[in-house]
Amino acid sequence: MYMSRIRLNTNRRKTQLALGSPAKIHGAVERSFEIRQERTLWRIDRLGDRTFLLIVSQDKPDLCSIAEQFGYEGDTGEYKVYDTHLQRVKEKSIWRFRLVANPTFRKKGQEDRGNVTAHISPASQMQWLEKTASAHGFSLKPETTQIMSSTWKHFYRKGRKEKVEFVEAAFEGVLQVEDEPLFLDALVKGIGREKAYGMGMMTVIGI
Repeated sequence: MYMSRIRLNTNRRKTQLALGSPAKIHGAVERSFEIRQERTLWRIDRLGDRTFLLIVSQDKPDLCSIAEQFGYEGDTGEYKVYDTHLQRVKEKSIWRFRLVANPTFRKKGQEDRGNVTAHISPASQMQWLEKTASAHGFSLKPETTQIMSSTWKHFYRKGRKEKVEFVEAAFEGVLQVEDEPLFLDALVKGIGREKAYGMGMMTVIGI
C-alpha cells in the first residue's frame, strides 16, 4: 500500500471550488489510478498556511493530473510505502493520531438504514469517538483527545439534484492499540461514513 501527498494551490479559483465540493476531489483522486481501486482513503490536511491532499491506496497514484488541476505546475507529489509503517503497529503500542470523520447515529426505532443523523454537539461527537474506538481496536487517552474543528459540508454531485450534507469533525489525541488486526483494518479501510468525500482516514505517528 501507499501513502501519497501533494500540496494544493489555494490561490487558484478551481482549487477553492473543489475544496468546497468534495465530489470534485473524489473524482480527481479516482482518475489518478490506472486501475480502479477497491479501497481508497483521502483527506485534506492543513499545516499552517499550506494545504495538502493525502491519499492512502493499494496502488501508487499518478498525482501529476491533480497538480495540474489543483496544485502547482511540475509537482509530482510525495510517496511512501504504507506497509512499512503498518508493520510498526503492535498491540499496546501508543500513537498520536489525527482522524477526520463523519460522526453519525441512528435514532432508536429507525428501520431505514440509510436514514442517519449527524452528531453536532462536542459532547456527542466525543461519545461517538469513544464508541468508535472500542469497535476499531483502540482506546483513547481522554486527557489528550480534542475536537480540532467541526463543520457542515454542503455540495451537489455532478448530475444530481439532491444536495449532499454531512458533518466533518477533526479529532486529535493519543491512543493505545488494543486489538492489532482491528486497528490495522481501520487504518486501511477508514472509519465511519462518507469516505468517498474525504472522511474516515486516521493517521498515526509514534510517540
